[in-house]
Amino acid sequence: MEPKKLICLSMKGGVGKTTTTIALAGALKARGLRVGILDVDVHGSAMPRALGIPHDPHYETLKGGKLRPVTLDGFQVFSIGLLFDESMANMWNGEMKADAVRQISTTAIAWEDRDWVVVDTPPTSGDEVQSLLRNLQNIYGAVIITQPNDLSLLGITKTLDMLRETEVPICGVLANMVGYTCPHCGQVSNPFDRAMADIESLAREFKVPYLGAIPFSQGDRSELVRGILEKLLKIKPVVLKREKGGPTRWLLERTLR
Repeated sequence: MEPKKLICLSMKGGVGKTTTTIALAGALKARGLRVGILDVDVHGSAMPRALGIPHDPHYETLKGGKLRPVTLDGFQVFSIGLLFDESMANMWNGEMKADAVRQISTTAIAWEDRDWVVVDTPPTSGDEVQSLLRNLQNIYGAVIITQPNDLSLLGITKTLDMLRETEVPICGVLANMVGYTCPHCGQVSNPFDRAMADIESLAREFKVPYLGAIPFSQGDRSELVRGILEKLLKIKPVVLKREKGGPTRWLLERTLR
């Protein structure tokens, strides 16, 4: 049976897509589900280092030319980042990227009895992401990751527009790195330039679910992420209608003020 795919997306880099992908995969695993992690960030993959996977994974070629993902802590993991040395620049052009992601999304990876695969993506609407959204099978929905700052809100509007055009179901918007609690005085501060309420307002404007917030923290956030996952699974993913003017209007009126 084809596993369900949960895609972590943002057109803005540095918002924590990789760590959120790992956290959501862990929350699914905590429910007793069999989970895979797929990383299609062609040029800036951080997944191998984030998971502590050594390079040179020796992907095993199976009958039919498929590749067996790496097994780690009960997860199955396939990362484009493991195909290159960390110090090596990936110089694939647009056509090569699209074709590689098409193969990874359809026939190239031999997932073994997985219930879910959580997908980490690069911060772009370029060839690899377009190929992923066009070819990935059994997409459950996309989680849009953001931070409370102007550039991230701009990234949300672009990401929503991309998902609208590709008619990909949207699970909701998840705010990351929201609030920092000082370990000395206990005061909570916001290091960014927008309030969390602005993210909730944007989600309401586009009629997509707001999934909640994950704060800056050095501690265990697994219980919080499990709660966010439970909320995500209870909400039916939304498919936005293709219509003109939505993101542009919100951007002009709210973001660039």
